[in-house]
Amino acid sequence: MVVVAPSALYNFADSAEERIPGQRRNRSTQKKEARSVLDVVRGLTSMSAKQLGAVSHLLPPGGMEAVGIAAKLPRSNQGRKRQEALVAKMLRGQLTDPQIEKLQEAVSIATQSRGIFEDGDVSGLVESWREGLLGEDQEVIAEVYGYPVAWAPDHQQLRSLVRQCKEALEEEEQQRQAAEALVASDQASPTGSSSGSDGEGGESGGEGAAEAAAEAAADAAAVAGGPPRRRKGGKAPEPKSRPLVRSLGKLLKPLALRVVAERDAQA
Repeated sequence: MVVVAPSALYNFADSAEERIPGQRRNRSTQKKEARSVLDVVRGLTSMSAKQLGAVSHLLPPGGMEAVGIAAKLPRSNQGRKRQEALVAKMLRGQLTDPQIEKLQEAVSIATQSRGIFEDGDVSGLVESWREGLLGEDQEVIAEVYGYPVAWAPDHQQLRSLVRQCKEALEEEEQQRQAAEALVASDQASPTGSSSGSDGEGGESGGEGAAEAAAEAAADAAAVAGGPPRRRKGGKAPEPKSRPLVRSLGKLLKPLALRVVAERDAQA
């Protein structure tokens, strides 16, 4: 006998599926769709906690608990099969097609490569917000700060992090411009102008100028967003802004998950 947690119970009266009087339903199509969703549920029960957490925003209330109950039962247990069927019925009744499709993609990724699903709508929204906040886009600022307090990140923390990101990016831009100016200056100066009168000194001076120019160019590229230059005997330095920008994305992600979940539910 399977004991289902109260939060995992599904009220079939809440199903979004409606039967239109006088309209015949294609039973073969319905059975095919039901099997497809059941396959998704079986894939969900095989996921790791981290993989399942990546799709939690796509599941209806009680969905995570219901999947967890099925996952704990032996595969050959009839109770597990009944629980999986219950979860499949829950998903068919409460989720929209876009949500089901995303779950199918997540199961495919987890099965084929053991990877973790990343919702493209969520990551795209985070990137759009991040660029807008750093670029002082007033529409984006109004949108991010306009969501319910229960959804949004702490506004004070968000403002502080945005300010830190902008300061770091401005500092790196100044460094980039200075590095580019140094490269241009070295390239414009005659080779060996600071060396002695002999040819050997001229060659040495030319090599030194070229090396300095190359280092400056590498630094400028790193600051501009390219791969950081690896320094001798140590790890390549990371621009100050990068960890801050990553932190900003992490702070915005929970809000993006909530917004995308609401949009998908209304699709």
